[in-house]
Amino acid sequence: MKNYLKNRPLKEVFSLNLQNSLRNKAIKKIKSKLLPDNHIIKIILIGSSVKGEFGEYAPPGFRGSFFSDFDFIVFVKDKYIIPSWLIREPDGRPFSDNKLNLAYRNRNFIDNKYDTEIFFIKENNMNNPKIQELGEKAGIPMTKETQHENIVVYSVSQ
Repeated sequence: MKNYLKNRPLKEVFSLNLQNSLRNKAIKKIKSKLLPDNHIIKIILIGSSVKGEFGEYAPPGFRGSFFSDFDFIVFVKDKYIIPSWLIREPDGRPFSDNKLNLAYRNRNFIDNKYDTEIFFIKENNMNNPKIQELGEKAGIPMTKETQHENIVVYSVSQ
């Protein structure tokens, strides 16, 4: 785990009702922004909003925000073009090969307050056992046997 992730300020976790409400807004909005698109295979949500740990950080905040963010993983076909409304996130580096690190951020995505981070994984990589193993070690649910908590937001097999 990166050092900056270990040194997060204390966080006051929101009530489960508020967390659920915000999570539902984020899911609805990400679907409206990305779908329909036949190049998207699957969208999952991971992180604090899935674990019931979404909340507000003590000053000075964390990664430019006083709030948790919504962490989406989007599995896409190799020819998928990442939308221009997203900004590349230089800190999103779970893989040692930087070509695989397709992390993007949109500030104030929900209620003009809560950010979203979207990590794209191309189909060629999502089916590679070595990449799957690296992803799982980094906390990204890459296999059906994953132990990482996640919510499937969209899947072509739905």
